[in-house]
Amino acid sequence: MDVFIGLMSTLGIIVCLIWMVVNLIKRKQLKTPALLLLLSVLAFSLAIAISPPAADEAGDNDTVERFEEVADDTEAEETDLGNDQEEPEDVAEEAADSRAPPTGQLTVHFIDVGQGDSIFIKTPEQNILIDGGNRGDTVVNYLQALGVNKLDLVIGTHPHADHIGGLINVMERIAVDAVIDPGVMHTTVTFEDYLTLIDEKDIEYIEGRAGMHRDLGGRAELKIVHPVSPGDHLNNASIVARVTYGDISFLFTGDAEKEAEAEMLRRDYSLQSTILKVGHHGSRTSTTREFLDTVEPKAAVIMCSRDNSYGHPHEETLNILAHARVDIYRTDQHGTIIVTTDGRSYEVSTETD
Repeated sequence: MDVFIGLMSTLGIIVCLIWMVVNLIKRKQLKTPALLLLLSVLAFSLAIAISPPAADEAGDNDTVERFEEVADDTEAEETDLGNDQEEPEDVAEEAADSRAPPTGQLTVHFIDVGQGDSIFIKTPEQNILIDGGNRGDTVVNYLQALGVNKLDLVIGTHPHADHIGGLINVMERIAVDAVIDPGVMHTTVTFEDYLTLIDEKDIEYIEGRAGMHRDLGGRAELKIVHPVSPGDHLNNASIVARVTYGDISFLFTGDAEKEAEAEMLRRDYSLQSTILKVGHHGSRTSTTREFLDTVEPKAAVIMCSRDNSYGHPHEETLNILAHARVDIYRTDQHGTIIVTTDGRSYEVSTETD
């Protein structure tokens, strides 16, 4: 209605002005057109007064769109990998509790499996295993010697045998609640046996994606920072996980190479970590200066075997770490490396100590 009034009043103003000009030329009276002009102006003013401001409407729509975008991003950011849901009345208490410092210890075992990766994380409440080295009993024997009879979470960073092979032996003899891997395929017997065992044991299977997080108990948290959408390059499909415990943090990079590191740097995730598990066994294909400058580790762990055929760790990687004044620990030199933290400081012990 306000648009109709505005159009008609505008038309009336124009007609009245023309009428007045014609009457002036012909020296006729102006009373009637002047009165109609006044009424048209009043009608036009009324139309403006009752019309909603278009600019405000656009602003409101923009606000709604921005809110939806933020909501979508927040949902992706806060994908919870845990199974337990707190009751609503416990949320405020949990938030306050999460700000308190940790009261127990978190221990990370970088297990010497030769040319491969296997990392056992023990929080005050849960057991987590990242990779299992090559197929064999090295890791399962290590875990059983520690008294581990259940794993709350296993992460197979990518399908190469030196990372998932030993997980087969682990899952055969130790109960596992859930397995996370990048969900990329590989045409090997080891990978087929790995997937078959997950199915036979009815283990929960989760495709890991950046933004997922899991409460590890005791105020420890795991967050996946890579990949978003894994491609065909298996090393760069590696799941990269960051574990935080109070002021101390760990970044576990699997075999992620320079391209994956560049992707992580472009995302708005915190990568700064106290301890860095160096990517791809210390190969020159990983650990760029830019990535290291962002992570800012105090110590780095390289997992490789003595005199391996790949020449790992490469001299270029060692030089980058040394230039950054990072303490370097290597399984080929130090054997199994154990980091213990109370959430405020950390200690490193090795087999050669």
